[in-house]
Amino acid sequence: MKRLVVYYSLSGNTEEAAKKIAEALGADLLKLETVKKMPKSFAAQIIVGGGQVVFNHIPRLKPMDKDVIAYDEIILGSPIWNSKGVPAVNAFLRDRDAAEKVTSLFFLSAGGDTEKGLEAITKQLPNLRNSVSLLDRKSKGSEENGAKIASFTEKILNGK
Repeated sequence: MKRLVVYYSLSGNTEEAAKKIAEALGADLLKLETVKKMPKSFAAQIIVGGGQVVFNHIPRLKPMDKDVIAYDEIILGSPIWNSKGVPAVNAFLRDRDAAEKVTSLFFLSAGGDTEKGLEAITKQLPNLRNSVSLLDRKSKGSEENGAKIASFTEKILNGK
């Protein structure tokens, strides 16, 4: 089974989880990057990112260095912003062929309302079988992420 872990990460939390998941699965890794970069300051990121989510902005993505359609299975990683999925992930999921290959989803939050974010993303994933909610590394309870990732990757490897 040829697997690809596709993710978007602004602060590094989702990237850290993506690397661990890809390693456990023996999967390739693809980071989504937008053509227009987010601001460097955290306050500006909240304003710009939050605004993009509220107004359903779909950014242009930089060209990808992997042919996502060549993979049997995609594992998708996303932070949750403003209780929703991030614009870069929504841009990726506009490719229906890619969205259909997503069988597993991991998402990270700082402890906010993850249900709305999960619902927004999962509506776009017709073949989703697995999902796991992880906490940003600075959040209380994030020490459980390692065990959650192990369980998540085991399910994927066992075809569940």
